[in-house]
Amino acid sequence: MRIYQNPEETPERRADDLLRDMSLDEKVAQVTGIFLVSAVERMAPFLKFGIGQVSTLAFRELKTGREAAGLQRKVQNMVMENSPHHIPAVFHMEGICGAFIQGSTSFPSGVNRGASFDPELEKKIGEIVSRQEAAYGITQILAPVLDISRDSRMGRQSEPYGEDPTLAAAMGTAFVRGVQETETDGRHPESAAKHFLGFHASEGGVHGTEARLGHRVLDEIYGKPFQAAITEGGLKGIMPCYCLIDGLPVSASRKILTDLLRGEMGFDGVTVSDYGAVSNVHSVQGIGETLEDAGYRCLKAGMDVELPMGQAYGDG
Repeated sequence: MRIYQNPEETPERRADDLLRDMSLDEKVAQVTGIFLVSAVERMAPFLKFGIGQVSTLAFRELKTGREAAGLQRKVQNMVMENSPHHIPAVFHMEGICGAFIQGSTSFPSGVNRGASFDPELEKKIGEIVSRQEAAYGITQILAPVLDISRDSRMGRQSEPYGEDPTLAAAMGTAFVRGVQETETDGRHPESAAKHFLGFHASEGGVHGTEARLGHRVLDEIYGKPFQAAITEGGLKGIMPCYCLIDGLPVSASRKILTDLLRGEMGFDGVTVSDYGAVSNVHSVQGIGETLEDAGYRCLKAGMDVELPMGQAYGDG
């Protein structure tokens, strides 16, 4: 039995052993995501080497929860059959107001729940979201929103808990604990908190523009809820925002994603792209000569080791 196949080994040793045995195509597949569709044959060309992430937003189009569960199982089997090392995909779903699945519980938006000033209630909400999503094979929940909202021009103002970083820290950490401390049929979902960092401070309240924030404000106001969720809640996932800080998209910023997030804040989990963030780095924010170049820069920004250009592109 190989080390990566041994459940008694540590995750770190298993991952190191598996990575040494994977081809470049397999590795690229593991940092790639795809939208689930009901016509699963349309997904086949994208699953030749497995896949890292599958979005389950298409569950909203189905009539019953049973259909959703069956579709998840069918696609997961396809992924594992195609993966040379039979690596299962991570299925993710939004969770800020509950699961977008038939029969699931819907909750008020973040700003409404923030008005409760009740972290214990928020922890229970996290537990419910965790159980309901895990029942459909979903193990990564895109929540909570730990942004600080102080500009009503920002169209997504209802998502965060409000304007106060201490309140957001308490409520968000409680939600993370509720999600990650709940086991459902052997599954342990993880939170991916968003949108790191300063998303709601975008200039003019425009989605994804420059966030002109000084270092102290960035750390002590906008970073505080994320730091609390990492330190007190054991947060496993972070989603970078669409914004630029110091003129560089956060998704391509080593200063933000590695030096700050991993170095200063001590985060050791997974960073996961917002849906259009990596392509936006090139097509909207003008970074890189090609989409591939922009993707390489984003991948490199989120790693705590130097990645040679040849290793990224497979040219030596």
